[in-house]
Amino acid sequence: DAWNNDGPPSAPALCDFLDWAATRKHMPRFAIPGPPRREGPALDNDTRWAIARRLLHDNDLELGDRVAGCLVLLYGQQLSRIVALTHDQITVTDNSTRLKLGTTHIDIPEPLDVLLTRLANTRRPYTGVGSPTTTPWLFPGLDPGRPLTAYRLGQRLRHLGIDPAAARRSALSHLATQLPAAVLAQLLDLAPTTAVRWVRAAGGDWTNYAAQIIHDRDREP
Repeated sequence: DAWNNDGPPSAPALCDFLDWAATRKHMPRFAIPGPPRREGPALDNDTRWAIARRLLHDNDLELGDRVAGCLVLLYGQQLSRIVALTHDQITVTDNSTRLKLGTTHIDIPEPLDVLLTRLANTRRPYTGVGSPTTTPWLFPGLDPGRPLTAYRLGQRLRHLGIDPAAARRSALSHLATQLPAAVLAQLLDLAPTTAVRWVRAAGGDWTNYAAQIIHDRDREP
């Protein structure tokens, strides 16, 4: 009656009514999908790769900004996770440089591996009263013992003409066409639902991925 008199109710009120009706067996219980999530703008691939090449090869840019920008542009990392990176997430051997972003270490290709190793070996915290002589943070901030803030890192990247959000969307869209959701989530420390959403948005079809892995494994001598 209220609907007829006052117009459609708000979404929360409608959900409460449907829950009430289902609880009292007036109707079957069913799920109502929420509105589709709208992603913001993303960089086109040509622009993304052009910016990445500049970061990789322009030695006049600050080393930390170069590494952080590449982690956004190439690996779709959030700023809050980049500033929380620590030295023990990097493993350097004679043959490779590896970075742990999710549950496993990933091999970092040239020339980013050189930049990452230099950053780990040379970057130092702010020198002031009470500052520690060493820091676990790959991106130390001005406050003793604290990493750089995501807000400040975002400012630095925007100063270089990089929109972190648009760059991250572009990277994830590209990666989602190359990897199944489970692998994407594991490598980049994404929530499974987030990884699935990006793979679907990118048009990836990995429904047969697990079956193919089992098939290939059974064929191994």
